[in-house]
Amino acid sequence: MDIAKGSVVIAKAGRDKGKAFAVTEVLDARTVLIADGKSRPIERPKRKNVIHLQATGTTVDCTATNRQLRIFLKDFQTHEK
Repeated sequence: MDIAKGSVVIAKAGRDKGKAFAVTEVLDARTVLIADGKSRPIERPKRKNVIHLQATGTTVDCTATNRQLRIFLKDFQTHEK
C-alpha cells in the first residue's frame, strides 16, 4: 500500500509504537509528516520515516480539526507496548 497525504497509518517503531496517525504531508519518498490531533496536533506534526509506518488502507480528510482527527483515529488505536 502506498502512503499518501490523508492516509491513516500505525506507527511500528519509536515511542509512538501502536498509535494511529494521519499523514498530513509527504516530504519525499522516505519521509512524511504525521499528526494525531492530541500529542501531535495538525499545527505541529511529527516527521517520520515511512519504513516505521504501516498503512491501514483508510484515508481521512486532511482539513479536519484536531478534535475530528482524534475521534476518527480512536477506532484504529492498538494497545501494544
